[in-house]
Amino acid sequence: MHRFAKGGLKKLIVLDDAPSQPTLTFSAHNNQRANLQDFRGRVVILNVWATWCAPCIAEIPSLDQLQREYSAQGLKVVAVSMDRHRVEAESFYKTINVQNLDLYHDSTLSMAADVGVQGLPISIFYDKQGREIARVPGEINWQSEDVKAFLSHILN
Repeated sequence: MHRFAKGGLKKLIVLDDAPSQPTLTFSAHNNQRANLQDFRGRVVILNVWATWCAPCIAEIPSLDQLQREYSAQGLKVVAVSMDRHRVEAESFYKTINVQNLDLYHDSTLSMAADVGVQGLPISIFYDKQGREIARVPGEINWQSEDVKAFLSHILN
């Protein structure tokens, strides 16, 4: 997978010894609790973001489109807001008319530290068995050819 670390994915960090998903709990719809294990059997992109982070808000529309395009192929984008209050992320989703991304929120604000995030946004890729296979710090154009090639590889 190292060959995909170029162009739009030049910051891709590939993990040869994939650790298991952390047992993080965060809020989903109607304040229901969710965790990454809920999505086992699908390739997961965990995107940790916040509305106060300019690169984060710039990539949310691209992630929304990615979820629409790749959901049927088994991809689940789990975009977890690190905003102090969930309403901030909800308002942002409404303002930009997010249609395909579910809103998740970490009310403890500890997720970033739990997954070893140095800054926002960060996207962490988990395989169908729940093992972390790669991560990309910073904003990504999710519709780039580099991303499409990488997703084709990990979804098959």
